[in-house]
Amino acid sequence: MVEYAFDQLNLHRVQLEVYEYNERAITVYKKVGFVEEGRRRKQKFLHGEYYDTIIMGILREEWEARR
Repeated sequence: MVEYAFDQLNLHRVQLEVYEYNERAITVYKKVGFVEEGRRRKQKFLHGEYYDTIIMGILREEWEARR
């Protein structure tokens, strides 16, 4: 999808949000090249606990450097 976003849609950046408890997804996003850009602290309440939302992004030049 990231390749499609940069090659076909000609985007400059791609951004996503993921909850901090989704460690598998965060690991995959980092492997692809996404970096953490910010957090929304204690945004989601689930099973009696609050969790942060992590904002991650990747720029076209970062994506191309990883190819």
